[in-house]
Amino acid sequence: MKILLDARKIQDYGIGVYIQNLFQGIVNREEFECRAIHLKGTEALELPQKSIIEVSTRNYDIREHVEIPFKARKFRDYYYFSPHYVYPLFISQKLIVTVHDLIHFKFPHLFKPAIRIEVGKFFMRQVRKKAAVVFAGSHTTKNDLKELFRFDESRIRVIYYGIADIFFQQGPQPSFYDFPYILYTGNLKPHKNLPVLLEAFSLLKDRYPDFRLVLAGVLPDRSFRRALAQLRLEDRVVMKGYMAQQDLIRLIDGAEFFVFPSLYEGFGFPPLEAMARKKAVISSPGGSLKEILGDNPLYFSPDSAEELAEKIALFIENDGIKKDYKTKGFAHSSHFRWDKTIQQYASVLIDK
Repeated sequence: MKILLDARKIQDYGIGVYIQNLFQGIVNREEFECRAIHLKGTEALELPQKSIIEVSTRNYDIREHVEIPFKARKFRDYYYFSPHYVYPLFISQKLIVTVHDLIHFKFPHLFKPAIRIEVGKFFMRQVRKKAAVVFAGSHTTKNDLKELFRFDESRIRVIYYGIADIFFQQGPQPSFYDFPYILYTGNLKPHKNLPVLLEAFSLLKDRYPDFRLVLAGVLPDRSFRRALAQLRLEDRVVMKGYMAQQDLIRLIDGAEFFVFPSLYEGFGFPPLEAMARKKAVISSPGGSLKEILGDNPLYFSPDSAEELAEKIALFIENDGIKKDYKTKGFAHSSHFRWDKTIQQYASVLIDK
């Protein structure tokens, strides 16, 4: 089978993990003849130079609908595999798409401007009409596709993602800090629900004066800094930007436990990665999180800072309960491996 892999988002935090592991795994299999769409100046998949199609247009740039179809025109007998539902509209190849989540359509009031939602709906309709197969990372996403956009169930394939081997193989790492901390990894997007996490931590800051909250992947904007000031958390919250995988593992290893307050996820890499590093997890059940994480985190209602504060206090004060969640979470995370995911994708693709 011949596949054009759109790898332009390889350095993104979420889709980038997917591209680095799944696309590289497909490249490495003998059943596929692969070429990759590579964004100039970024990391690339490990492929012979002749198999790389270099472009200068990023995703969401209107020029992608011209440059990429033009440069890919010689490969009409390939499938075009887009890791996102926004793809170059005028490609001549048969289309394969992964839809990771439908956050923008579930919570449109959180995303501005509204035109972005309408553009997204347009692309979803195009995917519904043109895609030979649509991959989803959870049954939650599959159900959303059916309910919101009336996708044909027979064309949707649910395959869970994996966790990078390094999360299981790397030995314990020393902490960056000399104080105890609670960890969140992700970003500052509205659906991540960080205001509830900040409020919960503010309720506990005097009770546990040694503890801090570390937010990895968060680049604070003005409103976020204002929220910190109002809650008097400026000296109790540590913010880190994007982190290399090795540094992220070290940050996880140093944490007392992990908290994930998201309103909605299509899969949920961060809590699974924390589980793989033998950390107990407190999580919202939002979106697919209950489906993916099972009964292995300590759950809380995502609209209740008071309930989250109670769960955080429970982990701080009760090592036995925290250890139980650590143990069962680690066992659960071992079911999510990329070699298994790649094999399942390959089976579907070969049948096309």
